[in-house]
Amino acid sequence: MQAILYIGHGSRVQAGNEELNAFVEKAKAAHPNVEIQECCFLELAEPTIQEGVESCIKKGATKIAVVPVLLLTAMHVKVDIPEAIDKLKKRYPAVSFAYGRPIGIESTVIDIVKNRLKEAGFPLRDGRPNYEAREPISILLVGRGSSDPDATSDLMKIARLVWEFTPVADVDVCFLAATRPNVDEGLMRVNRLPNEKVYVVPYLLFTGVLMKGLQKQLDEWSKQSNKEYILCDYLGFDDQLITVLARRVQEVLDENVLVNCDTCLYRTGFFEQQGAKG
Repeated sequence: MQAILYIGHGSRVQAGNEELNAFVEKAKAAHPNVEIQECCFLELAEPTIQEGVESCIKKGATKIAVVPVLLLTAMHVKVDIPEAIDKLKKRYPAVSFAYGRPIGIESTVIDIVKNRLKEAGFPLRDGRPNYEAREPISILLVGRGSSDPDATSDLMKIARLVWEFTPVADVDVCFLAATRPNVDEGLMRVNRLPNEKVYVVPYLLFTGVLMKGLQKQLDEWSKQSNKEYILCDYLGFDDQLITVLARRVQEVLDENVLVNCDTCLYRTGFFEQQGAKG
């Protein structure tokens, strides 16, 4: 029997975990023929991945489609979740596992970023702006951060797509952890630009301690700068993402998952290790 296991990151703030659960409940409806659909967390919350898998098996699952409910393809997606699943494969050899990909770079995500800007008071227009129509405004996308250049470069591409479809002068990125520029460095960069207004968009799926820390940093920068810093709402589990997640699940069920690993730090390291062994 087929099952779907949705894996979210997990948060120390319970409200963030509840957001994931509510989102997954909506996403389940896209696959009504799959009776067994469970949700679990990578870390910081329960049920764990092991508990999620065991719940599927207790309900009769012999095949489990594992889908990460994460924004970008970073170490959690490439290493942590596959390692956890590999251990469970050994424990349950009669069960087959298939693994999907995260949300990634999608036009839907760009639309959600634009919605968050509009909610914060940014005057959006229809269509793709020409250069002359751009306003002296900066946007700073704040990602969670990763040591994997594949993931950080994806956010750079998303920033460019936001620029292409938003009438602002500049779109830049920074990260909360694991890589540079960090948030202070990102704010320092936009502070050097002539634009007097800066919209800060947290590129995050759920609320948590990171959002609280970000607001505190912006408050500090507002005191020492003549610029206006506007913190937008985080992306969140927007209903528009349900269709994206439904496609990710269907890819796994159809055994048609496409993953780009050409610039993956971990893939490179793997082949270097294999070469050394040979």
